Amino acid sequence: MGSDFSSILKVLLTESHLFSEHAVLDGTGLRKVGPIQYAVHWLYGVSEPTILRIVDWILRRRFLTDTRTGRKVLYLIAAVSWYFPHGIVVTTGAACRMIDFVAQTEGPKGARIAVGPCVCQRAMNRWQEPSKKDMVLLYGADIYYHLNIGYELIAATEAKELLKEFNRAGLVHVIDFCLQSGKWTFVICNCEDKICAPMRVYLYTGKIILPGPEIVTHDPSSCLGAEKCGNCIQRCIFGVNIAAPDGTITLDIGKCMGCGLCVGTCPGNARMMARRPDYSHDHQITSEILLGKDRD
Repeated sequence: MGSDFSSILKVLLTESHLFSEHAVLDGTGLRKVGPIQYAVHWLYGVSEPTILRIVDWILRRRFLTDTRTGRKVLYLIAAVSWYFPHGIVVTTGAACRMIDFVAQTEGPKGARIAVGPCVCQRAMNRWQEPSKKDMVLLYGADIYYHLNIGYELIAATEAKELLKEFNRAGLVHVIDFCLQSGKWTFVICNCEDKICAPMRVYLYTGKIILPGPEIVTHDPSSCLGAEKCGNCIQRCIFGVNIAAPDGTITLDIGKCMGCGLCVGTCPGNARMMARRPDYSHDHQITSEILLGKDRD
């Protein structure tokens, strides 16, 4: 045990850039991340694949996922896991504004953006394209880059093009942070509902993933209906869009997390995103960054 600890400490001190300059989100600015936070998150990065494999094993137990009692157990597990990553769903536009903020805001230097293989897919060895879609930010970019597990540093322009590509592929952007604090923001995950562990946890429990600062609006008069279109039903993994018996599409708006996937592929232009009036996560990731100061 002592030897293992010495090995970890040696790597932290010699290979992790522990005492280098790193930026961390702090409200509407950036500040230098402390070595303790960096070291704790580095250790999380090392152990993350094991954690995800455990979560996947739990989610594949049908007595937990397919029974009322089992789902209550899953809910309780998710509810007490406050220290694990939680994420806020955002549109591609908001994710791109986050990238611009990370790249342009004055603060400590060092790595800002990196992209690598999806940590869930890598942990479970189940692959689905696009697989290189884990976009780590700020001090997270430095940690995952120096773990030597396939991440590369990229510029903001490339990051934004990738986010648009992920949107076209039907992936949901989720900005993740640990310990329920925006000061631990470290990644834009690009999630689906078959492999992604946090998204699957949310779909079973309603926990871990949080609604973003935008919500969809729907103009029924412009909607082409389920028979002629139905793109919104196919694109939404949250079950917001429902085909009525007469072919019209109705919305269970309470389920909308604000990803915007239904907007860009609506041929009738019946969908738009609006500011969510009850966005309650400004203390973690402020809408001033995600939507801009002048967004209505």
